[in-house]
Amino acid sequence: MGKAQAYPQGEGRIGQAIATFGTDHRMIWCNAAFARLYRAHGAAPDLAQVLDGSLFGAVPEAMGGGLYRLPELELQLDDMDGAGTIVTCRQIRPPAQDPGALQRLIETRTRQLIASEERLRIIANEVPAGIAHIDEDLTILYANRRFARAYGLTPETMIGRNTRDVLHCNTMEQSARFFEQARRGMVVDFEMRVELPGARFKDVRTLLRPARPSSGEVIGFYLVSIDVTRRKETMNALMRSQKMDALGRMASGISHDFNNLLTIILGNLVPLSEQLGQSPLREEFLRPAISAARRGSDLTRRLVSLARREELDPLATDIGEATQEICALLRSSIPSTLTLELLHDPVLPAALVDRSQLEMALLNLALNARDATGGRGTIRICLSAHDLPAEEAEVSRIPAGRYLRILFEDDGCGIRPEILERIFEPFFTSKQGGAGSGLGLSMVYGFVQQSNGTIHVDSRPGIGTSFTILLPSVDLSPAPPRARSAPLPARPPFPPAAQTAPPRHGVTLIVEDDADLRHLLCRRLAHAGHAVIDAASSQEALALIGQIEDIRAVISDIDMPGTMTGLDLAVHLRRHRPDLPVTLMSGKPKPLQPWPEHVGFVQKPFDPAILLDRLPSPWPLESDAAP
Repeated sequence: MGKAQAYPQGEGRIGQAIATFGTDHRMIWCNAAFARLYRAHGAAPDLAQVLDGSLFGAVPEAMGGGLYRLPELELQLDDMDGAGTIVTCRQIRPPAQDPGALQRLIETRTRQLIASEERLRIIANEVPAGIAHIDEDLTILYANRRFARAYGLTPETMIGRNTRDVLHCNTMEQSARFFEQARRGMVVDFEMRVELPGARFKDVRTLLRPARPSSGEVIGFYLVSIDVTRRKETMNALMRSQKMDALGRMASGISHDFNNLLTIILGNLVPLSEQLGQSPLREEFLRPAISAARRGSDLTRRLVSLARREELDPLATDIGEATQEICALLRSSIPSTLTLELLHDPVLPAALVDRSQLEMALLNLALNARDATGGRGTIRICLSAHDLPAEEAEVSRIPAGRYLRILFEDDGCGIRPEILERIFEPFFTSKQGGAGSGLGLSMVYGFVQQSNGTIHVDSRPGIGTSFTILLPSVDLSPAPPRARSAPLPARPPFPPAAQTAPPRHGVTLIVEDDADLRHLLCRRLAHAGHAVIDAASSQEALALIGQIEDIRAVISDIDMPGTMTGLDLAVHLRRHRPDLPVTLMSGKPKPLQPWPEHVGFVQKPFDPAILLDRLPSPWPLESDAAP
């Protein structure tokens, strides 16, 4: 039988779906319920399809009696004594829902949906990125608060507007090809500098992701913009810092050799000048040469002090003297059309500060003033003592008492009120086109804070800016100042070589790798009555000390070739020969590392006569001792 037969007698009154199948698995008969069931599943009336799972699901292939449960049906197969199979299907219906419970479920799911939407809204508005949903016509369908605020709008007023009407024309021109790629279903990431309203510029990294509904067709894209301006400024500042560090290291290295040269120049010019007496040649040629060499020495010392990187080293500092030195350096580097004035009280209190940091702070203020004035105008630095009353001290959160006040003024363009409160923020700059690093004033602020002082700024656009810095005097400092070296007494000129007396002191050992400088020092000490031997390295010096008992003093350069520096030599001698006086010299500033006790220091370049004053008195030889 190729077609199922329907038996109308009473079969319509049977609620269950029933069908009979022959031994050939072909359907013999089914009631209307069964016909509706298999037609709904789109299957043919064939028991094989029932049993192989194509009609109702996973049913075993083998025929036989039994109860089979499917997700929505229950199948009962009964054998007709070998003549076929009766299949009874009963549809399993889920239990009836309580209307009240269903309503409560709907309300719960609605509240959950609202809470989820609120969470997503808060996250989208607070995340540090601009987010927008743009359709295929470049119309904005959604924008978070940050994206809208960047263009001076609100999310509500931005929705429905075309990106061409929101983005700057230059930004839109550069972004058009990326938007087109996203509209075609591509994942796009790019970085560019965008122009925002108010002539503001930001470096932005943008991510475009296609928007695909369930059908898979691209109907727009999502846009995520991340402001990377500060990151790029940080990277640029880091690169500048690395360059400055390299420059400082290079300046420090060059200063050693350069100061050696200046020491040789001064060491030969000064005695030549003394030999000539009042000769016109001395006034016309030698005195300018000696003055230029000394100016070169001062310039080198200031440059190294500014470039070196070291820990904060506060000392009782004469602010007037330090300011005069930095002003002398600035006058040679600022335009001649910019006037630099320094005014100060005749008597100023000393302050406990790191001198190099103070000079760096004044340098940064001067460079800012130069840019503010456009290189034309006046920079005025006023130094005075200031007694800070208790009420003002409470506002500034510093102790009341005596301070050193630095007033730094310029008559430049001034600072706009809206950015005045941000000028001390790291990496903040009002200069356009990346002209400033945003680190200068933050370094000034950090120096003042570390010095337990305070800084205030007053500015009026078009008139000028003034910075007021208060640095506590030594009396207010939390730690006692270090003792300053007393000025060296004047030493009379050494006698000419012909009048030199025979050596009457123990032997002095000169340790210096520069042959010309070593020769100069040996000659000057010999003229002063010292017996001198020399060494070109610390290892050679140790060998001589072990062989010659009459060595009574050691003068050594710090930077020496080999594995042992002059400082290492001094530490070794203080440990094994504490009776042997040691003086170290260097073209660099005195190191801040722990300094050996009772070891002298002199900085190059110097007049060798100064070195004689720094030398401890050597012991006389036994042959020279009184009987």
